Amino acid sequence: MERIAIIGPGAMGMLFSYYLKPVCSELFLIDYLDERAKLINEKGIRVEMKNQVKIVKVKATAHPSEIGIVNLVLICVKAYSTSEALKRANSIVGKDTLVLTLQNGLGNLEAIMALVQKEQVLGGTTSMGANVIETGFVRFAGSGETVLGQLDSGTEKAEKLAELFRKAGLEVKTTEKLESAVWSKVLVNVGINALTALLGVRNGRLLNYESSRMLLAEAVKEAEAVAKAKGIELNYANALERVEEVARKTSENISSMLQDIRAKRRTEIDAINGAIVREAERIGIKARVNEVLTHLVKALEQSYSERI
Repeated sequence: MERIAIIGPGAMGMLFSYYLKPVCSELFLIDYLDERAKLINEKGIRVEMKNQVKIVKVKATAHPSEIGIVNLVLICVKAYSTSEALKRANSIVGKDTLVLTLQNGLGNLEAIMALVQKEQVLGGTTSMGANVIETGFVRFAGSGETVLGQLDSGTEKAEKLAELFRKAGLEVKTTEKLESAVWSKVLVNVGINALTALLGVRNGRLLNYESSRMLLAEAVKEAEAVAKAKGIELNYANALERVEEVARKTSENISSMLQDIRAKRRTEIDAINGAIVREAERIGIKARVNEVLTHLVKALEQSYSERI
């Protein structure tokens, strides 16, 4: 892979920049803020890993038109910014460019497919974790598997990309069931993200309290029922057991939604719990707990300026 562009200088954008820079000829990090891009160009990306800080130099820019066509675009923005971010960077996408999303939530693949050809679109999930310390500085929060798949039939393009990721030192596998992989990850986010954001606690703490554990279980059961009604096969036999297992394994992690709430940013609630509510409505079933969680997180967002 010769030229790679990563859109979004957040935690995952910086982490993947760190891993992929050594295995491509050119890596570009696209931001929408010129000053932030300039700062990253000056200082590089700093990654704190195992109590060591490693620095990698990348070409950061807020002007995608300066880059030219790339071989791979990796989208690392929040779900609500997917369409806008790709439209801003449309000049870097050629007819043979692959566009990959590993973002949280539902709807990202559809947003990308509205702008590029189906055969160019790849998606998947990642269990790696990272927290932004400041602009250009990210703290590694845990390794994990990355799953890649493509929208059209087969796995040839996904396998080729997986080889590159493995060369970069990442744990990767491919799947022919991309929708299953995405939904399986979404159910984990449904159970963990909103509740940690509302309670202000680390992932594992959700299992310590009767009420939070009950709400987690009900949210996951609703999402599982929606997946089943849509005929989507999940990657595990018992959704609740899987979500609780992830909460335990990532017990000290601060979820991305809690990070957003703490920084008074917009969250991805609409692409996670909110998406479950919308999908439930489409097929005529209820997802009351997810609906309440969605409104509570939105109420938090709307009241940022009034917090005491």
